[in-house]
Amino acid sequence: MSGGVEQVVFTGGCLCGAIRYEARGQPRGVNHCHCVQCQRASGAAMATWATWLASDIKILQGKIAEFASSPGARRGFCQSCGSTLSWRALDTAPAELDIAAGTLDDADPLTPVDHIFTKSRRRWLPLCDGLPAYRELRPKG
Repeated sequence: MSGGVEQVVFTGGCLCGAIRYEARGQPRGVNHCHCVQCQRASGAAMATWATWLASDIKILQGKIAEFASSPGARRGFCQSCGSTLSWRALDTAPAELDIAAGTLDDADPLTPVDHIFTKSRRRWLPLCDGLPAYRELRPKG
C-alpha cells in the first residue's frame, strides 16, 4: 500500500470516440475564450479551455489532427467527427496544451478564472459569473 497522494487524472475524447486522452494533475489554468477563432472552431459563443503541460497529456487512442489557425498557433480536432479538442501556441507557450473542456468526461471539477478576448463576445451572452473579463489576453504580471 502506497503512502503517497494519488494524482488526479482527467479523461476525455471526441464525439465519435475515435480519440481518447488523459490529462494528469490539475490544470495550470482554465478560461473562457470569446475570440472569433474559438467561436468558429467550436460553433459556440465561447470555448472553455483547460491548460496542462503537454507532457502531462497522453493520447490513449487515435491521433489528433491539427490546423494552423494563425501564425504560431495550432488547433487540434478529430478528423472523423470534427470535434474541437486542443489549442497550442508554438511561439509563446510551446510546453503547454489547452484541452477543450467540453471534451472532458467530467469537467465539473474545473474552475474557470476569467474571460479573454471579450471584444469579440456575442452581445447576447451576458457575463454574469463575476469573473474578470479582458478585451484581449489577461495582463501579464
